[in-house]
Formats: sequence, C-alpha cells, structure tokens
Amino acid sequence: MHPSVYLVRHGESEWNVRRLTQGQTKHPRLTAIGREQAAGAADAIAADLARLGLPAPRLVTSDLVRAVETAQIVGERIGLVPELDARLREQHLGELEGRSYEDSWARAELHDWSDPELPLAGGESVGQVRRRLAAVLADLAPGTPTVLISHGDAIRSALAHLLGQSMTDTPWVEVQNGAVARYGSGEVGWLAQLGLEGR
Repeated sequence: MHPSVYLVRHGESEWNVRRLTQGQTKHPRLTAIGREQAAGAADAIAADLARLGLPAPRLVTSDLVRAVETAQIVGERIGLVPELDARLREQHLGELEGRSYEDSWARAELHDWSDPELPLAGGESVGQVRRRLAAVLADLAPGTPTVLISHGDAIRSALAHLLGQSMTDTPWVEVQNGAVARYGSGEVGWLAQLGLEGR
C-alpha cells in the first residue's frame, strides 16, 4: 500500500484554451494561468507534507510538455528534480487529437464504453490506460511519498485502480487543471481543485 501518492493534473495548456483535444499531442505548453495553477498545486502538496510530517517525495511526470512544465514548477517550489515516465501520458485518443472538444464529444458518444478493451478512435482503450497506470503505481517505493504529474483521463484510471473500481462501472471524476488528489490509507482526498470548469 502506498502511504501517500499525490496525483496532479497539469496546469491549463494552450490547447485547453483553444478547446482542442490533446491526448498524447506533445507540444502544447502551459499558459500563464497554467503556471499559476502548477504553483498552487506545489504549495498545496508542500503544506500537506508538512502537516503529515512526511519526508521529501519523489517527483515523476509524464513526458508531454504541459506535464513537464508543471513538474518543473512543482519541483522548483518543493526542491525536487522531476523524473520522466512516458507511462504517465494521457490516453492516446487517435484521430480525435487536434479536433475540437465538441467534435470529440460527439464521437465519444458513439463509442461502446461497456467494452474496456475497445480502442477509442484508433488510439488506446480504457484497459490499456488502466494497465500502464497500474504499472507505474506498482513500481513506487511503498515507504516514499510520490508526486505524479499526469493528465485527466490517466488520473481517473489511476484513482480507479487504487480504489479497486472496475473499468466499466467507475464513477466519473472531474479532474480540473492543477487539481491535486492524495491517496493514502485506502482513501482519496482532494487537496486542490484549482482548474477552470470545463478545461
């Protein structure tokens, strides 16, 4: 069991503002608001570590630019060097990447979500995302707090895995930009939901 795992969604990106589906698109960078959200996430984590009397955590991030930039800000404020792990990437959304949110949502309504192994739009299936996030969590040292910088769908998969929820009956969780969830002792608590609604 992991004593404390902090799951952080990257700050607002340029494509969040443009309402374009990102998935594993690598290049979108943080906006000024996104950088503020990353700093706020770092402060929330630092305060929680101090409150719980936990040692300095390990900091691991997705290798997509928006996550790396978030991790750099978090690392600077807490005094950590980020490690890259491509397994923390967002779900690969295939031909939806680069499309408007509205187009992507319309396509997603046609997807058979009852089959967790069915790839979405030529990208990854829910099951594939869940397994790679589970592999990241399995690799964590049980005695060391860890901060994971990732993405909305990936974080939902990680939380579902940690809570033992099925891939088909998992309740929807809105993970806003800059949000911080802490998992420990079998429970999830939100330290910060700092994002902008719908981003």
